[in-house]
Amino acid sequence: AYRAACVSAIRLASEEGDLWSEDKKRCYRKVIRIKAEDSPNVQYARAEMALGKAPSNRTLIPGLKGWELYQKHRKTWDKVRQCIGLDAQFYKGAQNLLFPTEWLNIAEGYARSLPKRRNGKAMGVDPAEGGDSTSFCIVDEFGIIDLQSLKTPDTAEVVGRTIALAKLYNIEPQYVLFDRGGGGKQHADQLRQQGFMCETIGFGEAATPERKRGLKTLKERKLDDEDRYAYKNRRAQMYGTASVLLDTSMDPDDKFGIPDHNDALFELRRQLALMPKKFDQEGRMYLPPKDKRSENSNETTLKEMLGCSPDEADAFVLAVYRLLYQPKKRILGAIA
Repeated sequence: AYRAACVSAIRLASEEGDLWSEDKKRCYRKVIRIKAEDSPNVQYARAEMALGKAPSNRTLIPGLKGWELYQKHRKTWDKVRQCIGLDAQFYKGAQNLLFPTEWLNIAEGYARSLPKRRNGKAMGVDPAEGGDSTSFCIVDEFGIIDLQSLKTPDTAEVVGRTIALAKLYNIEPQYVLFDRGGGGKQHADQLRQQGFMCETIGFGEAATPERKRGLKTLKERKLDDEDRYAYKNRRAQMYGTASVLLDTSMDPDDKFGIPDHNDALFELRRQLALMPKKFDQEGRMYLPPKDKRSENSNETTLKEMLGCSPDEADAFVLAVYRLLYQPKKRILGAIA
């Protein structure tokens, strides 16, 4: 509502958003933007630099953003979060993002209220391909419990770490989901040979409805709304489902936590904040391809948009998908 009011004021009145009476004596609406650079602590550091001094990081007013933190956020926050959190501007095109900054902030705040040690309900594994990293994401109905991302030149480490994490977080094998590409099928085959009956799925395959799990803490109307969407492929379906899960507009108390206690989780947030929401001519939601379809393709890829492969994001949506949807029926084995 606040955003709509400000945008309306800017459109009807002035670029600053102020709305005045006809005689210009009364201001009906005054929009004030307080940027991070307006903090006296930041201004003091800039004044020191103007005099040729190194910033002392002195705090004039406690509680306001300091120079050191301001510099850190300029270097580490994604462009959407900088626009909103540092420059006090509404990000243009925010309605076309799958994971708006407001949702991610809520998810991050909610994660701080959750116990760090919880049993997992599902795990997504995005295996390394080329020079990418292998990412493991563990979730329950309240949010992400753990996210690990590492280089795995020894592919046998993927199998071993998968079993170790499943044991650590008490995840049943059928609730471990691999991306079929990047060697995922081979890893899953090795695990099944050991009696660890995990599942695989292909991001490029067709999106089809599957049987949902009955999780009491997840609102059924969210999932019902998700079913109304049409998706171009499974990748779009997975990201669309995760987006719906983070949307608190239907029920502010129905949250999903995304913590920030390690570099992999920080990278996950950066990737999610840039994910676009696109629709084709048939009204189906889709995402840009991960890689170029051909050498002559002019289509912007996810790797180009993010500056890297979406390993952490892919593992996250794999975990969420397995959390929400029932695995296929098969003879289940125990963890070796």
